[in-house]
Amino acid sequence: MPNISTPRLEQRNEQPCVFIRAHVRMGEIGPQVPALVPKLFDWVGLRGVKQDGPVFFRYNVVDMDGLMEIDVGMAVKEAAAGDAQVKAGVIPGGTYLTMRHTGHPSELMEATGAFLDWGNKHSVVWRKQPRGNAEVWDARFEFYIDGPDTQPDMTKWRTDLAFQVEAR
Repeated sequence: MPNISTPRLEQRNEQPCVFIRAHVRMGEIGPQVPALVPKLFDWVGLRGVKQDGPVFFRYNVVDMDGLMEIDVGMAVKEAAAGDAQVKAGVIPGGTYLTMRHTGHPSELMEATGAFLDWGNKHSVVWRKQPRGNAEVWDARFEFYIDGPDTQPDMTKWRTDLAFQVEAR
């Protein structure tokens, strides 16, 4: 069982961000998506863009049997102009259900399942819409509080799950 905190509702303000979008199958996430993080850091470093939060993965489209749409991004202090590689956008403000996972990233699928189950048992209304077999989420984030630059022991990494919900 993954090491997770009790989920809680919180209000978050909108934040500008930059991101690289990937379209991958479920089994390609591990080999392809984390590799975009250094590209994002290179891009912000070359342009002097100031980071204002941890790296995140935003799951826009979840399709376990098809293509997932995932953004690899970070909040920035001020809105930045994107380009062909890196896009500018926002982390939407609103009500989120949040939970912290502490442990190896390989446990995140199980932790996310427990998080979704908790929300469903507590009548949480997720901000998502169906599209065929896929789910299109308004705002479904994994914020990587720790990484190889801050914590070499991956079993101690902290990841915050934050999924936007309908306000109660």
